Amino acid sequence: MLIGELAERTGATVRMLRYYDQQGLLTPQRTDSRYRVYDESDVERVRSVRCLIASGLNVRLARLVLAHAFDQDVQLPDDEAGCVPLLRLLNEELASVDARIDQLTRSKEHLTRLVADVTRILEDKRPPEPRAC
Repeated sequence: MLIGELAERTGATVRMLRYYDQQGLLTPQRTDSRYRVYDESDVERVRSVRCLIASGLNVRLARLVLAHAFDQDVQLPDDEAGCVPLLRLLNEELASVDARIDQLTRSKEHLTRLVADVTRILEDKRPPEPRAC
């Protein structure tokens, strides 16, 4: 199948599929005229890539997960091809997400208090409503 059909079947854009190819997440065959040609296994691979990226992993970690955890044929750059402590990297990413959640929770608490304070100040400054006689 050509790139447009793969895009349609996976919900990815053509641009995104080209990016996945550039990053080594997909390795399509090429025709003599250099068109990318995909097979059925690429449909599932694109779905896996999209799921990994939607989980918050960057392209590098997605590539490592595909190569090591799912044992897929993914071309790794030389600096990633050796023994990669994948589980450690994933645990570090999880810790980073937890830290961001904690920071966002604190920010939300501060902002909630600020909104309450400003609301109270504005209500105190509001002129009293006229009394009915």
